[in-house]
Amino acid sequence: MKLFLTLFLASLTTVFGQKLHFDVMVEYTTTYENSNFDRSAYAMSSNDNYILQIINNPDGTQVAYVVDLKALKEHVFTVSESIIEKGLKNIKFTYLKTVKHKFARTPARGIYFDFISMSNNDSVETVNLNSYKNKSKTKLSNILELKIIKSEVNLFPLFRFICLHPFEYITEINYNGAGLVTNCVNKNGEKTHVLKAFREVNFELTVPN
Repeated sequence: MKLFLTLFLASLTTVFGQKLHFDVMVEYTTTYENSNFDRSAYAMSSNDNYILQIINNPDGTQVAYVVDLKALKEHVFTVSESIIEKGLKNIKFTYLKTVKHKFARTPARGIYFDFISMSNNDSVETVNLNSYKNKSKTKLSNILELKIIKSEVNLFPLFRFICLHPFEYITEINYNGAGLVTNCVNKNGEKTHVLKAFREVNFELTVPN
């Protein structure tokens, strides 16, 4: 399941910025109303506050977004890449701007949830992520059944960011353990998220302080 990929980076941000080391990538396939689409993101196993996404534009250009979840902001970069040799890419990130998001976090947004373990063995745990309409958690609004394989680090924040829109910035929604979500089905089965790929990567990116 692991694919080792080395990426070398040239970043033109200020030399006084913060250096981030991204080392994992996941990709999920979402199925909804007979449509399928894939989304991927990169993370730091040592710090779940930062998420990186690289978006392919219709015109063929690429844009990278480094998301600071706690500070509620995105650092935006243009991306260019070239092949040095087989299996080795050179990726260049050029800083454009930083965008600050303005919205309240839970519970101000009226988001209430809990994780209920349904089954657990040595390698996989099945968890229901319940969301509620009220603070007392008596009015259930949705149930997501999650299959989580156990790992050395908690990669749930990557799943939340990719698959749980509009709750990707709600860091309080976090699995209390170390694992990687491999499958997610909502209560009526209309929407599913399935892990398509997991890769170890190795590259650094500098963002402004």
